[in-house]
Amino acid sequence: MTKIAENQQGDTEALTAIVKEMAASMTGEQSTRHWADDALWFDIPPFASRGIQPAMKMFDRVFKGFKSCGINILQEDVTVSGDMGVVCTIQEVNIVLKNGDAKHALVRQTDCFKRRGGSWKLFHEHASCPSGGEWDGKIVTA
Repeated sequence: MTKIAENQQGDTEALTAIVKEMAASMTGEQSTRHWADDALWFDIPPFASRGIQPAMKMFDRVFKGFKSCGINILQEDVTVSGDMGVVCTIQEVNIVLKNGDAKHALVRQTDCFKRRGGSWKLFHEHASCPSGGEWDGKIVTA
C-alpha cells in the first residue's frame, strides 16, 4: 500500500470513528466535541445554527426528554481528499421518550470535515428525513 493510500485509510477510519462517537452521544458537549467553532448545522426538527453554543443548547434540550436513543448506521460512504472529508450515512434512529412514547426514523446525514491543526473538525452537518411518508432506506442509482 502506498503512503497516500495508508494516509487516506487512516483518515477514513478517523472520520468513521468520529461519526460513530457523535451518534452515541447524549449531551450537547459530547455531540459537538469534534465541531469547529463556526460549524453550521441543519437538523431534522426545523432547526439550524451556526457555532457550537446554540447546537449544544438544542442537543441538551432534546436529549433531556429522552429515556434512550439508539442509532444504527446502516450505510456509510466516506470521501477524503487532502484535508477535507465527507461522511454520508443512512441511520436508523430509535428513541424512547421519558413519557414512554417511542419514535423511529430513517435519517440521511451528511457530515463535512476539515483538518485543522492536525485534527478533524466538523464544519457542516445536515440531517434530513425524506418527506412524503415512509422510506425504506434505499438510495436509487442510475
